[in-house]
Amino acid sequence: MIKLIQFFCFTLFCANLSAQCDELFFSEYVEGYANNKALEIYNPTSEAINLSGYSIARFSNGSTVAGDNKIIQLPDEMIAPNDVFVIVVALTDTADWNTQFDKPAWNGYNVIDVIIDAVTMMPVLDSLGNEVFGPQYEEGAAVFGTEYDEKYDLQCKADAFLCPEYDTNNTMYFNGNDAMALISGTEIASDGSNILDVIGVIGEDPVITLMEDAWVTPEGGWITKDKTLVRKANVMSGRNDLTQVIASAGGTFQGEEWDINSKNDFSYLGIHNSVCNSAELPNQFSCANGPLSNSNINLVAFNFYPNPNSTGKLNIEAEEKITKVEVINLMGQIVSMQNIANPNYTTEMDINTLNAGIYIVKAHFNNNLVSTQKLIIE
Repeated sequence: MIKLIQFFCFTLFCANLSAQCDELFFSEYVEGYANNKALEIYNPTSEAINLSGYSIARFSNGSTVAGDNKIIQLPDEMIAPNDVFVIVVALTDTADWNTQFDKPAWNGYNVIDVIIDAVTMMPVLDSLGNEVFGPQYEEGAAVFGTEYDEKYDLQCKADAFLCPEYDTNNTMYFNGNDAMALISGTEIASDGSNILDVIGVIGEDPVITLMEDAWVTPEGGWITKDKTLVRKANVMSGRNDLTQVIASAGGTFQGEEWDINSKNDFSYLGIHNSVCNSAELPNQFSCANGPLSNSNINLVAFNFYPNPNSTGKLNIEAEEKITKVEVINLMGQIVSMQNIANPNYTTEMDINTLNAGIYIVKAHFNNNLVSTQKLIIE
């Protein structure tokens, strides 16, 4: 059944419908290369919230309706106070690269470099004359390396992968001219009263109204295409005043509440610093290192051996006393941990249960210092 927002006089909804720090809203938006699509939802409240009571809707190309295949209910999972939940489009199979369709979200092994035009053999440039970076190809297939680089890993940031089949549901396949809405419930109310937050403007296609592929800043720069958007820390509620988010009611979108970052920048996903938080948080998050303070990472030198490892035992030594060691997989999950009751400069860790693959070893020291290195298990 098609859900239609009725465009009559919104007398009861012309004021800002949200109070402050009392309801979920979008904290990040990623519109990157191919299917590097992600949305981050933030809980500004002091209580955990079950996400299954909420949905995301896509209003495609200026549409005023969101069909059943463009509304997706969120998973039955709790989001803790001041925490975030990251959703990535469910395309993760690297075999899809060979089809040239539905290319998966980057996973950290993509070889990323300047894209070369196959005809001119010259670097591809963006509208500002900058070289465009992207995955490298050989004979039409993407090239994957053996070295992992978290900078290019969107998949590890995901709390949920949604919309695996485009024809069944394509909510997460948004582009720069699609308005994205967070709603309570699973259907959009006819008066729009359950809309909590909107990125863009419902009922407007900027390709037609602005002659641009995206909504733009007052200076004319793209906001919603080839960009990563991070909600400003002083924002305390979603954008749901219908006079701002619906075109026929006078809505516009110039990105005033967002910091606009470059294409394929995943470093901010996984954490949100807001005035709603009980304490200030860092702005960036690492799958391997957690919140990044930019002041206490890799200040202590440490080594471990053997690496590559096939013995099931890992010997670790450092310049400072080690208090804890974690082994983290490339999805950001802690798969092995050792707390050291009597911190020492050396320790041995049992990793016999870990499967072959690449991991991150994270060593903890006093004064909240941590250092990380890559481990290969054969």
